[in-house]
Amino acid sequence: MNRFRVDGKLALITGATRGIGLGAARALALAGADVILVGRNRFELEHAADELRQIARHVHVAPYDLSDTSGIEEWFNCLCTTVGTPEILVNSAGIQKRGAAIDLSLDDWHSVMTLNATAVFELSRTFARHLIGEKRTGRIINIASLMTAAARPGTSPYTASKGAVGQLTKALAVEWAQNGILVNAIAPGYIDTELNKSLISDPTFDSWVKSRCPLGRWGTPEDIAWPIVFLASPAANFITGQVIFVDGGWLATF
Repeated sequence: MNRFRVDGKLALITGATRGIGLGAARALALAGADVILVGRNRFELEHAADELRQIARHVHVAPYDLSDTSGIEEWFNCLCTTVGTPEILVNSAGIQKRGAAIDLSLDDWHSVMTLNATAVFELSRTFARHLIGEKRTGRIINIASLMTAAARPGTSPYTASKGAVGQLTKALAVEWAQNGILVNAIAPGYIDTELNKSLISDPTFDSWVKSRCPLGRWGTPEDIAWPIVFLASPAANFITGQVIFVDGGWLATF
Protein backbone atom coordinates (compact mmCIF):
# COMPACT_ATOMS: atom_id res chain seq x y z
CA MET A 1 0.00 0.00 0.00
CA ASN A 2 3.02 2.32 -0.09
CA ARG A 3 1.89 3.55 -3.52
CA PHE A 4 -0.99 5.27 -1.75
CA ARG A 5 1.25 7.16 0.69
CA VAL A 6 3.01 10.52 0.42
CA ASP A 7 5.78 10.02 2.96
CA GLY A 8 8.22 12.91 3.19
CA LYS A 9 6.33 15.11 0.72
CA LEU A 10 5.60 18.73 1.59
CA ALA A 11 1.95 19.67 0.98
CA LEU A 12 0.44 23.15 1.01
CA ILE A 13 -3.29 23.31 1.69
CA THR A 14 -5.35 26.50 1.40
CA GLY A 15 -8.52 27.01 3.37
CA ALA A 16 -6.94 24.71 5.93
CA THR A 17 -8.59 25.89 9.14
CA ARG A 18 -11.86 24.02 8.66
CA GLY A 19 -13.99 21.85 6.41
CA ILE A 20 -12.51 20.22 3.33
CA GLY A 21 -9.16 21.98 3.69
CA LEU A 22 -8.60 20.81 7.25
CA GLY A 23 -9.81 17.33 6.33
CA ALA A 24 -7.32 17.22 3.46
CA ALA A 25 -4.47 18.38 5.69
CA ARG A 26 -5.34 15.74 8.28
CA ALA A 27 -5.48 12.92 5.72
CA LEU A 28 -2.25 14.00 4.01
CA ALA A 29 -0.52 14.08 7.41
CA LEU A 30 -1.80 10.59 8.21
CA ALA A 31 -0.45 9.46 4.84
CA GLY A 32 3.03 10.72 5.73
CA ALA A 33 3.19 14.28 4.38
CA ASP A 34 4.55 17.37 6.07
CA VAL A 35 1.93 20.11 5.78
CA ILE A 36 1.71 23.87 5.35
CA LEU A 37 -1.62 25.29 6.48
CA VAL A 38 -2.83 28.44 4.74
CA GLY A 39 -5.68 30.66 5.90
CA ARG A 40 -6.47 34.25 6.77
CA ASN A 41 -6.63 33.89 10.55
CA ARG A 42 -3.40 33.01 12.38
CA PHE A 43 -5.23 32.01 15.57
CA GLU A 44 -7.40 29.51 13.68
CA LEU A 45 -4.34 28.21 11.83
CA GLU A 46 -2.46 27.62 15.06
CA HIS A 47 -5.47 25.82 16.51
CA ALA A 48 -5.59 23.49 13.47
CA ALA A 49 -1.80 23.04 13.62
CA ASP A 50 -1.96 21.98 17.28
CA GLU A 51 -4.28 19.15 16.30
CA LEU A 52 -2.20 18.05 13.32
CA ARG A 53 1.07 18.06 15.27
CA GLN A 54 -0.26 14.98 17.05
CA ILE A 55 -0.06 13.02 13.78
CA ALA A 56 2.34 14.87 11.46
CA ARG A 57 6.12 15.10 11.56
CA HIS A 58 6.18 18.79 10.55
CA VAL A 59 3.32 21.31 10.50
CA HIS A 60 3.80 24.89 9.34
CA VAL A 61 1.35 27.79 9.33
CA ALA A 62 1.38 30.43 6.61
CA PRO A 63 -1.25 33.13 7.14
CA TYR A 64 -2.32 34.90 3.97
CA ASP A 65 -5.50 36.36 2.49
CA LEU A 66 -5.59 34.83 -1.00
CA SER A 67 -8.12 37.40 -2.18
CA ASP A 68 -5.07 39.71 -2.37
CA THR A 69 -3.95 38.03 -5.58
CA SER A 70 -1.32 40.67 -6.38
CA GLY A 71 0.76 39.57 -3.40
CA ILE A 72 0.56 35.79 -3.84
CA GLU A 73 3.85 35.44 -5.73
CA GLU A 74 5.92 37.40 -3.18
CA TRP A 75 4.27 35.59 -0.25
CA PHE A 76 4.86 32.17 -1.82
CA ASN A 77 8.47 32.99 -2.70
CA CYS A 78 9.17 33.94 0.92
CA LEU A 79 7.45 30.77 2.10
CA CYS A 80 9.66 28.61 -0.11
CA THR A 81 12.74 30.34 1.26
CA THR A 82 11.80 29.71 4.87
CA VAL A 83 10.04 26.33 4.69
CA GLY A 84 10.92 24.81 1.32
CA THR A 85 9.12 24.32 -1.95
CA PRO A 86 6.01 22.17 -1.58
CA GLU A 87 5.46 19.29 -4.01
CA ILE A 88 1.72 19.06 -3.41
CA LEU A 89 -0.74 21.95 -3.66
CA VAL A 90 -4.37 21.62 -2.59
CA ASN A 91 -6.45 24.63 -3.62
CA SER A 92 -9.34 24.38 -1.16
CA ALA A 93 -10.03 27.99 -0.12
CA GLY A 94 -13.34 29.30 -1.36
CA ILE A 95 -16.37 31.47 -0.61
CA GLN A 96 -20.01 31.59 -1.61
CA LYS A 97 -22.32 34.56 -2.15
CA ARG A 98 -25.95 33.47 -2.58
CA GLY A 99 -28.68 35.54 -4.14
CA ALA A 100 -30.61 36.18 -7.32
CA ALA A 101 -28.33 37.15 -10.21
CA ILE A 102 -30.28 40.36 -10.83
CA ASP A 103 -29.79 41.45 -7.20
CA LEU A 104 -26.17 40.53 -6.49
CA SER A 105 -23.66 43.37 -6.59
CA LEU A 106 -20.61 43.32 -8.83
CA ASP A 107 -18.54 43.37 -5.64
CA ASP A 108 -20.14 40.04 -4.71
CA TRP A 109 -19.31 38.66 -8.15
CA HIS A 110 -15.71 39.87 -8.06
CA SER A 111 -15.03 38.63 -4.51
CA VAL A 112 -16.17 35.09 -5.38
CA MET A 113 -14.38 34.96 -8.72
CA THR A 114 -11.19 36.39 -7.22
CA LEU A 115 -10.82 33.86 -4.41
CA ASN A 116 -12.37 30.83 -6.09
CA ALA A 117 -10.76 31.15 -9.53
CA THR A 118 -8.15 33.91 -9.91
CA ALA A 119 -6.30 32.97 -6.71
CA VAL A 120 -6.24 29.32 -7.82
CA PHE A 121 -4.66 30.36 -11.13
CA GLU A 122 -2.10 32.66 -9.54
CA LEU A 123 -1.06 30.28 -6.76
CA SER A 124 -0.91 27.30 -9.12
CA ARG A 125 1.34 29.03 -11.64
CA THR A 126 3.60 30.40 -8.89
CA PHE A 127 3.87 26.85 -7.49
CA ALA A 128 4.61 25.50 -10.98
CA ARG A 129 7.30 28.12 -11.66
CA HIS A 130 9.22 26.94 -8.61
CA LEU A 131 8.96 23.25 -9.49
CA ILE A 132 9.88 23.81 -13.14
CA GLY A 133 12.82 26.01 -12.13
CA GLU A 134 14.03 23.32 -9.73
CA LYS A 135 13.36 20.55 -12.27
CA ARG A 136 11.03 18.77 -9.87
CA THR A 137 7.64 17.16 -10.33
CA GLY A 138 4.50 17.83 -8.31
CA ARG A 139 0.75 17.59 -7.90
CA ILE A 140 -2.03 20.14 -7.86
CA ILE A 141 -5.46 19.13 -6.58
CA ASN A 142 -8.18 21.75 -7.00
CA ILE A 143 -11.51 21.68 -5.21
CA ALA A 144 -14.25 22.03 -7.77
CA SER A 145 -17.95 21.38 -7.08
CA LEU A 146 -21.19 19.87 -8.27
CA MET A 147 -21.59 23.39 -9.67
CA THR A 148 -18.74 22.62 -12.07
CA ALA A 149 -21.29 20.54 -13.99
CA ALA A 150 -24.71 21.82 -12.88
CA ALA A 151 -26.39 24.81 -11.27
CA ARG A 152 -29.07 25.91 -8.85
CA PRO A 153 -30.85 29.27 -8.69
CA GLY A 154 -29.06 31.84 -6.58
CA THR A 155 -25.53 30.55 -7.09
CA SER A 156 -24.36 32.34 -10.24
CA PRO A 157 -20.94 33.64 -9.03
CA TYR A 158 -20.07 30.37 -7.30
CA THR A 159 -21.22 28.28 -10.27
CA ALA A 160 -19.18 30.41 -12.69
CA SER A 161 -16.10 30.22 -10.47
CA LYS A 162 -16.27 26.45 -10.09
CA GLY A 163 -16.85 26.02 -13.82
CA ALA A 164 -13.66 28.02 -14.26
CA VAL A 165 -11.84 25.73 -11.82
CA GLY A 166 -12.86 22.67 -13.83
CA GLN A 167 -11.63 24.06 -17.13
CA LEU A 168 -8.51 25.59 -15.58
CA THR A 169 -7.65 22.16 -14.19
CA LYS A 170 -7.67 20.73 -17.70
CA ALA A 171 -5.75 23.64 -19.22
CA LEU A 172 -2.95 23.53 -16.65
CA ALA A 173 -2.75 19.73 -16.79
CA VAL A 174 -2.15 19.85 -20.53
CA GLU A 175 0.35 22.70 -20.25
CA TRP A 176 2.45 21.23 -17.43
CA ALA A 177 2.30 17.52 -18.23
CA GLN A 178 5.69 17.81 -19.92
CA ASN A 179 7.09 19.04 -16.60
CA GLY A 180 5.68 16.18 -14.57
CA ILE A 181 3.17 18.40 -12.77
CA LEU A 182 -0.14 16.55 -12.58
CA VAL A 183 -3.26 18.69 -12.15
CA ASN A 184 -6.62 17.25 -11.14
CA ALA A 185 -9.76 18.35 -9.32
CA ILE A 186 -12.13 16.81 -6.84
CA ALA A 187 -15.73 17.98 -7.26
CA PRO A 188 -17.58 17.41 -3.98
CA GLY A 189 -21.31 17.00 -3.67
CA TYR A 190 -23.12 18.56 -0.73
CA ILE A 191 -20.67 18.39 2.17
CA ASP A 192 -21.33 19.09 5.84
CA THR A 193 -19.01 22.09 6.30
CA GLU A 194 -19.07 25.59 7.72
CA LEU A 195 -19.69 26.96 4.20
CA ASN A 196 -22.99 25.06 4.07
CA LYS A 197 -24.08 25.73 7.66
CA SER A 198 -27.14 27.77 6.65
CA LEU A 199 -28.27 25.03 4.27
CA ILE A 200 -27.79 22.22 6.78
CA SER A 201 -29.81 24.11 9.39
CA ASP A 202 -32.74 24.52 6.95
CA PRO A 203 -34.94 21.42 7.51
CA THR A 204 -36.46 21.62 4.03
CA PHE A 205 -33.10 21.86 2.28
CA ASP A 206 -31.55 19.21 4.51
CA SER A 207 -34.37 16.82 3.69
CA TRP A 208 -34.05 17.58 -0.03
CA VAL A 209 -30.31 16.84 -0.04
CA LYS A 210 -30.78 13.52 1.76
CA SER A 211 -33.65 12.44 -0.51
CA ARG A 212 -31.92 13.60 -3.71
CA CYS A 213 -28.53 11.98 -3.02
CA PRO A 214 -28.54 8.23 -3.83
CA LEU A 215 -26.40 7.54 -0.74
CA GLY A 216 -28.96 9.40 1.34
CA ARG A 217 -26.70 11.76 3.30
CA TRP A 218 -24.48 14.80 3.27
CA GLY A 219 -20.84 14.05 2.58
CA THR A 220 -18.12 14.72 5.13
CA PRO A 221 -14.71 16.38 4.76
CA GLU A 222 -13.16 12.92 5.22
CA ASP A 223 -15.09 11.66 2.19
CA ILE A 224 -13.21 14.24 0.11
CA ALA A 225 -9.87 14.03 1.91
CA TRP A 226 -8.87 10.49 0.97
CA PRO A 227 -9.51 10.94 -2.78
CA ILE A 228 -7.22 14.00 -2.48
CA VAL A 229 -4.52 11.80 -0.93
CA PHE A 230 -4.97 9.30 -3.76
CA LEU A 231 -4.43 12.00 -6.40
CA ALA A 232 -1.35 13.23 -4.53
CA SER A 233 0.14 9.72 -4.28
CA PRO A 234 2.17 7.58 -6.71
CA ALA A 235 -0.96 5.46 -7.21
CA ALA A 236 -2.26 8.28 -9.45
CA ASN A 237 0.85 8.67 -11.62
CA PHE A 238 -1.13 8.37 -14.89
CA ILE A 239 -4.05 10.62 -13.93
CA THR A 240 -4.08 14.27 -14.97
CA GLY A 241 -6.62 16.76 -16.27
CA GLN A 242 -9.51 15.02 -14.53
CA VAL A 243 -12.45 16.38 -12.55
CA ILE A 244 -13.55 13.56 -10.25
CA PHE A 245 -17.02 13.96 -8.76
CA VAL A 246 -17.25 12.69 -5.18
CA ASP A 247 -20.95 13.33 -4.76
CA GLY A 248 -22.66 10.24 -3.36
CA GLY A 249 -24.06 9.45 -6.81
CA TRP A 250 -25.73 12.85 -7.25
CA LEU A 251 -24.94 13.34 -10.93
CA ALA A 252 -25.69 9.71 -11.79
CA THR A 253 -29.42 10.18 -11.31
CA PHE A 254 -32.18 12.76 -11.76
